[in-house]
Amino acid sequence: MKRRMILGLAILCKEKGAGFAVVTQDKHLELGLFLRKKRASLTPEEVGLPSGSRRRVEGLRREEVAELAGLSSDWYVRLEQGRPVRPSAEVVLALSNALQLNRKEREYLYTLAAQRLPEETPDSFKVSPGLQQFLDLQNPYPAYISDHEWNIIAWNRAAQSVFGDYSGMSNLQRNSIWRAFMDPYMQKLLDNWEGHSKLRVSQLRMAHSQLPENPERTELINQLRRHSEKFADWWNEQTIAGTPEGKKLIHHPDVGDIRLNYLSFQSEELPNATITIHLASDTESKLRLERLQEQRKS
Repeated sequence: MKRRMILGLAILCKEKGAGFAVVTQDKHLELGLFLRKKRASLTPEEVGLPSGSRRRVEGLRREEVAELAGLSSDWYVRLEQGRPVRPSAEVVLALSNALQLNRKEREYLYTLAAQRLPEETPDSFKVSPGLQQFLDLQNPYPAYISDHEWNIIAWNRAAQSVFGDYSGMSNLQRNSIWRAFMDPYMQKLLDNWEGHSKLRVSQLRMAHSQLPENPERTELINQLRRHSEKFADWWNEQTIAGTPEGKKLIHHPDVGDIRLNYLSFQSEELPNATITIHLASDTESKLRLERLQEQRKS
């Protein structure tokens, strides 16, 4: 009877055009079950906590999740128990981060909590430990992730050995289009720098024509037009052309020429980001990539 009343309230609010979402009892219980399962799937080491003494529960303790999310233990326990409480969007975000949810899991949690998934901005891209592990497993082959504004947001050790130390760069310096025109290292590194850079200008122009009101992109374009005569000339040509993607010849200052084939694809976890993996196209290039790996370890 109680369940029918709750479902009836949800339907009534929808029909009346109520300006809020209603979480049914089923959703509360489902939310609690999901939180318990995700808590049990994590180890203390994975979230940066000491393992401590022998544990009576599998995974994290409730109070540990509450602490990671900045919540009171009592309130988090009520969530896990399926009590009729509705977490705010801020709380759902904190739980998503604490439990290290991937993109699909985050969408599911927001749905259960009757909250809208926040819009992604360049600062909101969060690379999960699983995705970072995927990049690291590609060593000695360079791999990185770039967002929809061509900012490099994650990379492996091999990518740093070949393309430069991303960890020591500013946000602007990690932008691939900015580096193509403003970093002398890239201009010496890429055999066909002109073809590569013209392709980047074409991609930027296409994106700008589709969403011209993007302030970050507009600022990047204006800075490049001021500081790079080449960029300004190619931008004004309005040519949508360039070197086809798929192959690169690298003139590396330490090990010499490296020939690379590369492929780019997207992940459901970061739908507006691109993962790029470079593979050696011949045996000598493979050996030189391995040599770079050894040099970086020593």
